[in-house]
Amino acid sequence: MKRLLLTILAAGVIVGGCGKAEKTKKESEPDQAVKDDATEETEVKDAWWEKEPEFYESTDLPREMTEDEKNLMRKPGEFSGEQYDEQAAIEKLKELPNHLTSEQYTEAILKLVAEDYHKEVQELIKFDPTIEVTGTRPDEDIDEPIVNGVHYAILLDASGSMNAQNKGGTRMDEAKSAIMSFIDVLPKESTVSLRVYGYEGTGSDADKERSCASTETLYHGANDSGKVKSALEQVKPAGWTPIGKAIAETKKDIPEDAGSAIVYVVSDGIETCGGDPVKEAKQLAAEGIKPIINIIGFQVDNEAQQLLKEVAEAGNGEFTLANSKQDVEKYWQEEYQRLMDAWGKWQREGLKEVGAKQKELMKKADDLGQTIMKKSDIEFKHAEDLQSVLSREGIQEEYDITNKVWNLLYERQKKNWGYGYETGTKTWREAYEDGNKVWREIYYEGNNKWQEYYHKQ
Repeated sequence: MKRLLLTILAAGVIVGGCGKAEKTKKESEPDQAVKDDATEETEVKDAWWEKEPEFYESTDLPREMTEDEKNLMRKPGEFSGEQYDEQAAIEKLKELPNHLTSEQYTEAILKLVAEDYHKEVQELIKFDPTIEVTGTRPDEDIDEPIVNGVHYAILLDASGSMNAQNKGGTRMDEAKSAIMSFIDVLPKESTVSLRVYGYEGTGSDADKERSCASTETLYHGANDSGKVKSALEQVKPAGWTPIGKAIAETKKDIPEDAGSAIVYVVSDGIETCGGDPVKEAKQLAAEGIKPIINIIGFQVDNEAQQLLKEVAEAGNGEFTLANSKQDVEKYWQEEYQRLMDAWGKWQREGLKEVGAKQKELMKKADDLGQTIMKKSDIEFKHAEDLQSVLSREGIQEEYDITNKVWNLLYERQKKNWGYGYETGTKTWREAYEDGNKVWREIYYEGNNKWQEYYHKQ
């Protein structure tokens, strides 16, 4: 009896021990379940389809982006463009749970295949349709008598040799006539001065000092042909030829506010008063306004031609030989023809440059718009293929949800495609219209300048 009791007690101990062990095990099971739930929650929270989409940032834009443009700044999907791998994308979709909303499925698909539009969008926003022509207008490079602020200083030789007879009268008569022809075609807004030299005394040695000191401005003011003609009528050929002194004194005739100055020296001989016209021409050309000295040699011999040419070159000008009134008038005609040719060349080159730049800008605008349109088509094709996988692979079998996903993807494609088309077309039109505007400006300016000089001939 005593032995049996001990057996039962031992058994009880064993049974009791086993019950405690089982209880401990069961109590630990809820902790493991909590741990598993926490792991699952972490995995869902960090899932790729739950992450917020990233967008490119852009600075220095000329205007604020529209909402559509901001959406187009989205960074591309994992399998966008040339990285597209349909099977790999499908495997990623299989990771999706079946309880997501249509918006979440759409977002997941875009995370895989959204295209990269940000460069094209930024270029369209920054697109500048302005066309600038690089060619320099002739009035900036050549001595053409049309620029406001130009002063024309005419130096007339009144030495005794100008009294020599020509077929049309004396050399002086023909020089005066040529000068008046020139005055008549100068722009009305220009200023004019008429200086004579060597007009006092005679050609004798006794009068040399007096004659060589004689240089005087007979007219200075607005371009008034009547007053210039009255001043010319006073000039009578008389003494020696102080060209150097006349050039030196000319700087007094040029207004301080003149934009530029063109000096025309009409002479039939060389310096006879011991002056240095080359030196004086260099000094005058070194003035702030940098005048240009053109020499018209009126019936001069070879020695005089060479010396007068040196004077002209020293003054950044040209020497022209004239043996008659017709030759002097021909000189002016050649000046105007030169300007007609210059304006014609400027016009032709400008129109060619505008045409090329306009074509380049229009192509760029068209390419940007077309690229966005093509990318939107590619993105939708890939997205549509993946959308069909949702029901095929049993990820989401509810028709309403998968159908809404397709609609959301289609609406995005329409919006992106429309942006590319409308913005590209608008930018193309701006380049086209600005090019036409500049083309017309150059065409009419060139024509007007050409005709202006044509009528002056």
